[in-house]
Amino acid sequence: MPSKEPGATLEVQSVRHGECTVAHVRGGLTGEAAPATLFQGEITSLIVDGPPRLVLDLRGVTAWDDDGVGAVIGAAKRVMTASGKLVVAATPADLRERFRRGGLDQRLEFRETVEQAVNEFGVSQ
Repeated sequence: MPSKEPGATLEVQSVRHGECTVAHVRGGLTGEAAPATLFQGEITSLIVDGPPRLVLDLRGVTAWDDDGVGAVIGAAKRVMTASGKLVVAATPADLRERFRRGGLDQRLEFRETVEQAVNEFGVSQ
């Protein structure tokens, strides 16, 4: 089941925690009005210095569709291609279920909280 809020705008705010970056994603992660493309551009801009260590905080995602799911997969591929690691954190239940149904929970790493994900990189918040 896609988004509850079609047309929701997307905001990505990145915060460094040592050698780890947390990308806080809020709003609609959809193909509508190109937020998924914006998201991919934001993630690409974070992959600049050495192997990226990235946490995607999805707790603020209020809308999503297949394009948004694809954007998360694309981000993971970019990070892995750069020899980095991506952890998805605080995913809303319906979006997490979509990842599970697509078998993506076996390919992506998920953590219940941003704190767990950041601590996995050896960095405390």
